[in-house]
Amino acid sequence: MTPAQREQFKQAVFRFSPLPADWPADFAVITAYDPDGLPATPEANLAVDAAFEAELRAAGYRLHRITGGSVDGVHLEPGWGVPIGLPGAVEFGRRYRQLAVFAVRAGRLALVDCEDGSAEDLGRDFRAF
Repeated sequence: MTPAQREQFKQAVFRFSPLPADWPADFAVITAYDPDGLPATPEANLAVDAAFEAELRAAGYRLHRITGGSVDGVHLEPGWGVPIGLPGAVEFGRRYRQLAVFAVRAGRLALVDCEDGSAEDLGRDFRAF
């Protein structure tokens, strides 16, 4: 991921309905939208999201819809909150050609590079915007 892309990811905000009361404190936010960081058509994004959701459900993961994007809402990517370890989250990110995924650990937000698996604490709590 380029330095400019990293900065955009670091500014991401999240939109979602309240997490269930029994939702775990540690989970990942993963999207399948816009593979390789390139804009895809709405139809292509919907298709890859449906395939991703089906794969996660077939594997037995619990899911919660979480949409990440820019503060102004111009760019939005629906994704999934998934209670999964970091290696599994990165593997799904790679499989769906994502540049990064987000990890939430005890309420803290980190950006995780899918190329090398490195995580950067973003210095803020995970919350809905």
